Amino acid sequence: MSSGKTMPSQTFSHRYYLQHVAEELRSENASVLITTATFERVLVARLDESAVAASGTGVSEYLINSWRMAQTVASNLRGAKGKALDPAVREARIQALIKAQALLVSYIGLSLQIPDMFSQTGRPGQTAIVDILLTDDNPMAELLPELLSQLATRFAGDGLPEVIAPIINELALRSLLRANRSLLQPGFRSILAALDILTANRAIAAAIPFMPIFDPEDCNGRRMQTGTALGPFLALSAFPASDETIASVYYSDAPQRSHQDCESLHMNLRTTVQFLQSALFEVVNRLVRSGADERAQTLQFSLRVLATNALRSGMQVDFTRVVDDGFADNLASVWLRLSEPFTNDAMLKRLNRIDPDWVTLRAMRTLANGGLDDEHNYISTYWQELTRVNADKELVDAYLKSKVNLPSDSTGGFIPDCFFTTAAALHLGPISTIARYIEMLKRIARFKDEINRIERMPELLSPMHRAGLPMLMQRWKDQLLNMEREKCAMDAQLLDPRRLSSMLVFYRFVICFLLRQVDKSGEFPQQPFSMPPESSDSSQIAEKWRMLPEFIIEDAIEFIVFVTTYAPDTLIDSASQVGQGADSGLGLRTFDDILPLFAVAFLARPKYIRNPYLKAKLVDILHMLTYRDPREDDDYVDTLGGNIPGTLRLHPSIQQFQGNLDNNALARVYLVPALLRFYVDIEQTGSSSQFYDKFNIRYYIARILRALWSRAPRYVEVTRSFFMQANAGAAGATTTGSTRRDQRVIEEFVARLMTDTTYLLDESLSKLAIIRDIEKRRQQEQVPEPMPGDESQNDEASRLQEAERMARSYVSLAHETVHMLAFLSRLVPRPFQAGEVVGRLAAMLNYNLQQLAGPKCSSLKVQDMQQKYMFNPRVLLSELTSVYVHLGLASAGPKSAEEREEEEEAIGRFTLSVVEDDRSYSVSLFEKAYGILEQRSLKSAQSLERLREFAQRCQEAKVDSRLMEYLESQAPDEYLDPLLASLITNPVRLPTSDNVMDLAVIKGQLLSDPRDPFNRAPLTVDMLEPLPDMKREISEWRERKIQEYRANQ
Repeated sequence: MSSGKTMPSQTFSHRYYLQHVAEELRSENASVLITTATFERVLVARLDESAVAASGTGVSEYLINSWRMAQTVASNLRGAKGKALDPAVREARIQALIKAQALLVSYIGLSLQIPDMFSQTGRPGQTAIVDILLTDDNPMAELLPELLSQLATRFAGDGLPEVIAPIINELALRSLLRANRSLLQPGFRSILAALDILTANRAIAAAIPFMPIFDPEDCNGRRMQTGTALGPFLALSAFPASDETIASVYYSDAPQRSHQDCESLHMNLRTTVQFLQSALFEVVNRLVRSGADERAQTLQFSLRVLATNALRSGMQVDFTRVVDDGFADNLASVWLRLSEPFTNDAMLKRLNRIDPDWVTLRAMRTLANGGLDDEHNYISTYWQELTRVNADKELVDAYLKSKVNLPSDSTGGFIPDCFFTTAAALHLGPISTIARYIEMLKRIARFKDEINRIERMPELLSPMHRAGLPMLMQRWKDQLLNMEREKCAMDAQLLDPRRLSSMLVFYRFVICFLLRQVDKSGEFPQQPFSMPPESSDSSQIAEKWRMLPEFIIEDAIEFIVFVTTYAPDTLIDSASQVGQGADSGLGLRTFDDILPLFAVAFLARPKYIRNPYLKAKLVDILHMLTYRDPREDDDYVDTLGGNIPGTLRLHPSIQQFQGNLDNNALARVYLVPALLRFYVDIEQTGSSSQFYDKFNIRYYIARILRALWSRAPRYVEVTRSFFMQANAGAAGATTTGSTRRDQRVIEEFVARLMTDTTYLLDESLSKLAIIRDIEKRRQQEQVPEPMPGDESQNDEASRLQEAERMARSYVSLAHETVHMLAFLSRLVPRPFQAGEVVGRLAAMLNYNLQQLAGPKCSSLKVQDMQQKYMFNPRVLLSELTSVYVHLGLASAGPKSAEEREEEEEAIGRFTLSVVEDDRSYSVSLFEKAYGILEQRSLKSAQSLERLREFAQRCQEAKVDSRLMEYLESQAPDEYLDPLLASLITNPVRLPTSDNVMDLAVIKGQLLSDPRDPFNRAPLTVDMLEPLPDMKREISEWRERKIQEYRANQ
């Protein structure tokens, strides 16, 4: 309809004369007063472009103001002002106003749905509505919820998502403004309040997931943060990467403040973040609870965000391509809150609702097929490409292909969807942020060390840089200050106790889910956990377990490592524990019951997890929670004193966890064997750094075992029982389900321990010698000021720094390895006297005894060697010499004749190996060691006497060594081992190369390298073929030659 000219009223400035409409009504003999019959006709004319232009008020503002006035008049009529009217008249007027409002609401909605339908003069409808939402003193503010309700009712089933979309989009754009984006400004609160008003209407909340801008197909990665309906709200954050003023303004002087002041700053910021994340949760919760379709759309949006931002979990992250920490953290927080109804249950009654095959049931299927995958398959591709717990890509692809097209009548409901979405959100959100936070802490520590080092030794710099050192130093310190400000900002969120407690409760559920999958009965935690059977290879493990995404177990472990290191109070907090204890029947407690079981179960059954670094992280957890300060060690083997008083105050969680281990039946049986087995397994990790990684992991294992042995005799007895299986004839199933498997573990463990001791002692002592040499030269010589271009002094300073760094690491490792060797050789000497290792062990002991007590032992004395390097040569010497006594003399206690004979044979084998080592063995060396031990009161008189007794036996055994030399010189080539040229005593044939070797020699070789030494073909001990006829032939020849030798003597 077209109107005629509009004329402003002479009396009322906001009334306009619609001349053409009036003329039409008169021509129809109708009243020019507006009636319900003519209202829409008049309204359309008023909305004509010419009328709008003349009035100066935009279409949307006019419609909203008209609706407000109609609402106000109707309210007055219903109130006291309308009581004077005749009831019939009043009701008629109210109904007329209701109809007018309905028509106004229709046109308001149409102006939002189809903006081009009306004149573009003035503010658009979405702008007008958002202005009202964000302005408290607007007269329309109180009435807006009613307008939104009427809009929702009118457009339900008639394009409500298109009506709401412009409003949400406008509000989202406002949230991107600097004044509204910073949590240090009040603007963001108005944004959240506006969003709350909109989503409080159930119909609007239900419409949001179907808006075109809710999850646009062309939005991926970083664009999800600004190009989606909820993205800008989820991007509100206090992380320094999201808002640089958090670090530069709020925490500007935090590095100089006291811990208490920093905590006060943290508390204020944490309160703000909690408000933000609670508001975001309310919004998403309303969407999820609107209905099944709305829930599916919201899930799909979240999963697509995660799938297209998978690079966040990488090592080198390009943040121009992925959402920032704040967005990822807020999304994870929302889903964490959504999961609380089932994860906070102490009894974990809904754990059985989680199907480990969720990926094939939901992530790999489209919405039309009962899944959650998007049209571009971002979601399915992400979940398909994830690393699995125990399956390679080829196996995963085949498994998914076989399962994804099978019919599925049930999706399992919201609980499994929420569980896996929360796990993925935490993986790409807080867990990824934590990993970068830890790297940042390392960078800060390295930067501090570097600054301190340059200040202490400016000669490390070139002469050119040394000239500008003050300026350089100030620049570095400013850079360090900025890094520390950023750390403070990260501390506020990542170390928030409430947040950590919520995450730990979720990972409690995750761990129980994992344990349930491997539980022999599959009923955990409703029934006590039953250790699954040992698997010789991965193919025997259930497919559903093998196909689980690895990040689920990895994140649980990484998070526990994080809180154990940086926030141990979380572990023993009552809110994190949830249950009342295994004995109470009121649910398992996180720290007391579930965590010990988790660590023990997966270390005892290593085949269930393919990635060795995940198992190594379990060792990290055990090490931290059984930690003892090495400076307070007082359990040295056969050694008096030697400890340095420690000052480290340990966290209460350590004592509590050790008590938990003591009370855990599975830990008492399986933990020690599992640690010994992992000590062997970590030799090969597939990583380029595996050679160095293994030493740290083995150090942790040694410290854990030391803590267990010193704490409870039962662990000593378990260790003895496990090692005794190395004896021939041991029978019965053991902790691995196979006696033979346990025997292999023991043999390999002894070989690894011996090899590590050799390497670590050699490296430690050589680095200390370098340090001593440099220190001595500096003390004796006057070091001149370096001339330009003279780099000799710089090179020496660098050499010293490198030697100090390596010495600090290797010395601690060497001390612990020697202690374990001394302890175990006393507890179970026989495996260390076995023919395949005894020669190398004796040579190693002799060589290091020469280093510690020989002529060059003074070269190991460096400045601050105990405090700086934890190097205690006296303790090292005492424990090393104790190994000679344990392996070279009979142990106390009753024995059968057979046992005594076996013991004497083993002792003789070890003693002979000691004296045959021409490179290092000498009588004088033992005398020197004895003198040091006696002078320093490092051993008791009885221990010293036993050491003297062993030295005497060595002198007697030297005669036997000459006999062996004679036999080897007389033996035909076929009686000599082709590798060592030693006389064969137990010949075996190698089927891979047809060579004949001595069993002890080839076993020793295979313990370090499971391949044929002649052609590198794979070879195991089980493949060796005994040659009894040749053994008898060599034995008879040996007896004849011995008689000849003695006759000649």
